[in-house]
Amino acid sequence: MDGYNYDTFRRHMMKEDMHFGGGPKPGEPAPDFDLPTIDGGRFCLSAHRGRPVLIEVGSIT
Repeated sequence: MDGYNYDTFRRHMMKEDMHFGGGPKPGEPAPDFDLPTIDGGRFCLSAHRGRPVLIEVGSIT
C-alpha cells in the first residue's frame, strides 16, 4: 500500500474531499439522462418526472 492520504485525519477533511461542485443542488431537479437497462431497454429520466426514482450504482472493486 502506498500510504494514507492524510498525516492526521480530521472529520472536516472527509467532507471537503467528498465535495462535488457539479450537478444540481438539493431541491433542484436532476438533469435528464438516458441509460441502458439490464433487460436491453432504455431508461430516460424525463419519462419519469414527478415520480420518485431510485438509482442504484454498484461496483465490484
